[in-house]
Amino acid sequence: MNEYKAVNKNLVTFIMLTVFASALIGWVFWIGGKVNLLLVIIFLFDIAFFLGALYEYNKIKKQRISDLRNFAKVRNYKFYENPTNDQIAEFREFKAMSKILMPKSSHAFLNLFMPKEIETKEPWITTVSTTVSSGEYSSNYFTQVYKFNLNGEIPVFVLSGGYNFSFSNIFRAKNVYHGIQDLEEIDIEKFNFPKNKYKLYSSDENIKDFFTKEFIDLLNTGLQKKKATIYMESNGKNIVFFNRFKRHSLTGLSFYINLFSVLIESLKLSK
Repeated sequence: MNEYKAVNKNLVTFIMLTVFASALIGWVFWIGGKVNLLLVIIFLFDIAFFLGALYEYNKIKKQRISDLRNFAKVRNYKFYENPTNDQIAEFREFKAMSKILMPKSSHAFLNLFMPKEIETKEPWITTVSTTVSSGEYSSNYFTQVYKFNLNGEIPVFVLSGGYNFSFSNIFRAKNVYHGIQDLEEIDIEKFNFPKNKYKLYSSDENIKDFFTKEFIDLLNTGLQKKKATIYMESNGKNIVFFNRFKRHSLTGLSFYINLFSVLIESLKLSK
């Protein structure tokens, strides 16, 4: 329910028909050895199926934008389908997020929700498109990033799900966040911190005092309910949250705005 689905039954049907017709064209040509009327008819159907798939895909994209605009009106946001570099500049300041979601020349910002009110607790939300290459093929993944603007300085840290393995850590007394040398792994034991699920990296040893019991309890509750793994990063001024390669439905947007807002509130910060 919380993850956006970029396909529908009609799109899947047209794609399957296109693949079937293409295979049938190859089989008929292999049997007959030349172009004939049947081959031409199948080819015309193949084109029609392809155009049908293209139409459904574009219709889904247009509906998504329409839904996002309506969501912005209801939640008192300004919506930008194609944000400018200035508008998303602060998102680029997060080093770990950049490593995960923004490889050089292989990412794009698709849209931006900006709160209409300057003094608000609502997050800024953008969608990052990440292109991942695998051999001759590449795939696009979409991640929604939620940025909370805070008042005052806070510790720089990364709260990362799973493990951030690096061979270079074998020769170090402490693990560092892969590619970000100033962020060392912090062993945090208090309040039943879920260290088997999350790793904490920071340049500040006092980061242990930053996380409250309420925050860690909420984090554990999310794990127990099998919610998606949360990534959290502070650049010393602001905090971002995201679920890697997850683009949410409108229901999911509201869910994560509320979840991340509660987590922020649990840190007892002045915003």
